[in-house]
This record gives sequence, C-alpha cells and structure tokens, in this order.
Amino acid sequence: MGKVVLLGAGPGELDLLTIKGEKFLKKADCIVYDRLLNPDMLALTPAHSEKIYVGKMNHKHTMPQDEINKLLVEKAKEYELVVRLKGGDPYVFGRGGEEALFLNENGIDVEIVPGISSSIAALGAAGIPITHRGLAKGFQVITAHSKKDEAAEIDYASLLDETVTLVFLMGLAHVKEIASGLVNAGRKPKTPVAVISNGTTNHQKKVVGTLSDIDEIVNNSDIVSPAIIVVGDVVTLNSELNYFEKRPLFGKKYFLPIISAFDYSFDEGIKTGVKNELKEMLETKGAEVVTVKTGKITPIKCELDCLKDSKNGDWLVFTSANGVKSFCWNLYEAGMDLRAIGGFKIAAIGTKTGAVLKKYGIAYDLVSTLQNGYDLAKTLNKEDIAGQKVIWFTTADSSDDFEDTLDNEANLIKMFCYENTKADIDFTDELLAEIKESDGVIFTCASNAKAIIPHIQDVLPKQIISIGPACSRKIKEFISDDIIEAKQSSYDGIVEIIGEVL
Repeated sequence: MGKVVLLGAGPGELDLLTIKGEKFLKKADCIVYDRLLNPDMLALTPAHSEKIYVGKMNHKHTMPQDEINKLLVEKAKEYELVVRLKGGDPYVFGRGGEEALFLNENGIDVEIVPGISSSIAALGAAGIPITHRGLAKGFQVITAHSKKDEAAEIDYASLLDETVTLVFLMGLAHVKEIASGLVNAGRKPKTPVAVISNGTTNHQKKVVGTLSDIDEIVNNSDIVSPAIIVVGDVVTLNSELNYFEKRPLFGKKYFLPIISAFDYSFDEGIKTGVKNELKEMLETKGAEVVTVKTGKITPIKCELDCLKDSKNGDWLVFTSANGVKSFCWNLYEAGMDLRAIGGFKIAAIGTKTGAVLKKYGIAYDLVSTLQNGYDLAKTLNKEDIAGQKVIWFTTADSSDDFEDTLDNEANLIKMFCYENTKADIDFTDELLAEIKESDGVIFTCASNAKAIIPHIQDVLPKQIISIGPACSRKIKEFISDDIIEAKQSSYDGIVEIIGEVL
C-alpha cells in the first residue's frame, strides 16, 4: 500500500513551490494534477512517472471529485508514492480535506504539504499587502462560488468591518453580485477594490476601482480566470508597492524555441529536465516566455584515444556548455579522470562555457571576447598552433565558423560528443496565436531557426532576436526582416539587447 501526498503547488510561480514540495515531486511515481499550476512543475517529476490530469476549465470537469477520490485510492494501491498536486494550498478551498478524509477511510497513508495561497501571494505581487497598520487589522478569505459553480450564498452583513480586508476566490464571474451585495449590506460605494488575474505569474493583470464601478471596469478589461477580488483600503497601496509589476520586462511576451538540456555530475550521473537558463533570466526580469521544445540534447560516446600522446601546445576546445558536460561524461565513462588532459591547454568560447569548465575543476587558458566560433578561432590563431592538435568537442550540426576560420596548419580533430534529437512540434492554432501576440521571437541557434521559421512566417512578431552571426545567417535564409542581433553571442547578450530595444 502506497502513500498519497496532498501537495500545494502555490499560486503559479515555479519558485513559490516549497522545497518540501519539490522533493516529493522529484521522487513521485504518480502525479494527479489540476489545471491551476505551472506546467514546469511537471518537468521536475521522474520521466517514468504516470501523470494524470483531473482539472477543470470553464465549468467543465475532466473528472468529478468523487471519481478523483477513488482514483487516489486506486493509484495508492498501485504505486509507492502518489502526489496529488493542487493549486494554492490543499486546504484553502481546494477540497483537500475531502480527499484526505476519503483516503483515511480507505486506509491510505496521507501527508499534507502546505502551499502558498494565492489569497496572500497574488495580493503581494499586485502591490497590495493583505494587512497594513492603520488600514487593515485582519482579513477574511471567502469562496465566491458553490459546489455547482454558481454564486455562493454569502452573508454580506457579516463583512462590513472596514478594517478587515476581504479576499474573494473564484469570483470573477460574480464581481457584480459581490459588489452589489456589499453595498446593499452597508459598505461604502467608494470602497477600493482590485481584481487580480493570474497573480504571481508574468502574465499577471490587475484592474483597480471601487465597489460602484468595478464590474464595468472588469467588463472593459482583458481580465481572465483565475482571478481574485480584494476589497478594502489596502488596495490604495497598489501603485506604490507594485514591485513585481515594475520589473523591466513586465508585460512583455517572448516566444522562445528551446532545446531540452541535460546536466552531468560525477557522483549523480546524467540529469534531464534541466531548466532553461535564458527562460529563467527573462522571467526574472518580468517577461512572459512561451516555449516550444525543438529537440533534446544527449551525450554520445566518443573515442578518447586522441587524448593520448599529447605534447606541449596541444589544445582542447569547447564551444558550448553541452560540449563540456558531454566530454566530462565521456571521460568518466572511459574510466579516465582529469589527469588525462594534464598536458593540454583549454580554450572556451566564452565565460559562460568557461564557468562550466570550472565546475568540473578545469581552468581555461583562453577565452574569446565576442563569444562566437569566428572570434574564438581568430583568438586561437594568435597562439602557436601550427602543427598542434586542436581537439574540438562539439556536435555534428554545429556552425562551421570555428573550423573555417581556424589556421589550416593546425591539426583539427572534431569529436562529436553530443547530439540534438529533433522533436515533432505541433503548431496548434493556440500556439500560433500566442506567437502572433508576442513582442518578439528569440533564436539561440541556427537549428532552431531552421526548425521553426517555415511554420510561423505568417505570425512572426515584430522583433526577431538572434544570439549571433551564425544564427542570423540561418534566419536570413527564410526572412528579409530586420534582425536584432546580440552584441555578445550569449544569453546575457540577448537579455542586454532586448533591454536596449525596448
């Protein structure tokens, strides 16, 4: 008999998932999940785990609650660890109590992992403290709909204390009834009100008004569910405290084709499902990032006999972090260690790749300034490399810039140590619509441009952003539009150029 963990996913932002929650997701055998969560959370789960969607949208239930209860019992008998992943906190109008009681009745071991409730977090992200000295001494959280998805029967006469912040969950369809109910019960029509949609996410939206006009404001806005209604004087602080919304890229949306990466450590081996660094960098600055996976990077075995019989002046060259990780994996798999490269000098395409080298205890001797293959080769040519081995750990579909520019008197040895397995991409109407409404599309390699552009030429956004020269050349094979090219061929360079063209 297995165990069921009722896990609160929090309000939406991935980083607001608790550490304990992340630990359970990483070892779950089965995940039963709702709609209101960040899909990146599922990427934390083991590849072999069973994932079952039981959420609802627009009043359409994928699975009724009583069937969800039975499903949890069934899966607990099948697996050792079942995670019931619920938006927000399981016990804040999440029906977690019902599920826990049913599991107890059926002899299933249950553990609760609390989640950060949107009733507090979404307000904070909108610049609204739920309590504030002199404005609110407490708060009440109220559900705004009944079991049948109708307006809840709310005792508005009990909600008249102006020093208590009122938070209504699941109430977007009932804004008018809530506002009218409070006014009719005695609240002042000019009482401040805010409605927050998708709180704590980078597509958060907020409108502010009063009980007398909030319904009209919402109807004239693009506020969508899930949304929270907050009533009280604390709403007046939203402009001054909206740090979340003041981030430089907040309100911007970018389409980013990505290649699923991997990580490697000597003690734990290969890890998949690694977060995309550029996506994280953009989201930290407030951007909404729409991604599609174009492929998956995996290391491949390569013979390391080329490391033998090295002499002073021979070089190992790394033009990507993937090359570094794949080389180290190959080294370990071959029963070798860093002593095998003691006689080599090390060249890195940029400081980011250099940082990955240092992670494995390898210091680099040379790094290119512009962080592209052309500049790395030009920099390496200034060394005495004629007749020397230059072993380049790369992939078969890499740019030719490094090889074409390198001194042809050097003995270049190309070692294909990783590959990009292409993915089948479903260009749905929903995806095309999201691309069209984006502020820009970002290409971080030529292969992504080749895989994506032919399918989206009719919906390309205004800004087309390229990581560097090789990528730009590939883009220009398909389109004649102006391309915004990063000055440094790196993720930092992309973020920098986006900031400059805002």
